[in-house]
Amino acid sequence: MTADRRTYFVKTFGCQMNVYDSQRMSDMLGSLGYAPVDDPEGADLVLLNTCHIREKAAEKVYSEVGRLKKARDRRREAGGDMLIGVAGCVAQAEGEEIVSRAPAVDLVFGPQSYHRLADFLARAQAGETVVETDFP
Repeated sequence: MTADRRTYFVKTFGCQMNVYDSQRMSDMLGSLGYAPVDDPEGADLVLLNTCHIREKAAEKVYSEVGRLKKARDRRREAGGDMLIGVAGCVAQAEGEEIVSRAPAVDLVFGPQSYHRLADFLARAQAGETVVETDFP
């Protein structure tokens, strides 16, 4: 993460509810000291807020994670890093399968857990792969 201010990028897939949820997560990240960026390549944290209703939703997520892994590799070569998170309905439906198929993912959490984002980030920054898809 950058020495100055941590940055984030949220990509929203699908439904109107996800647009709202992405804004909620952005607001939380702002309160944690993160600043938004317009390009995932420049982000310390990238969250993919997913919708399972759309056709081939999960495959789109895995494809995007593959691109983000390459961006993270470039950041690491330059001395930086990037956390990759998958949130939303695909995260809820796929759970552990996401980190099995895409080990570059650091966080997986469903819509019922957005309020715990600060905790998830702290755990991921400490090196834990976070998968939280159980209902409270």
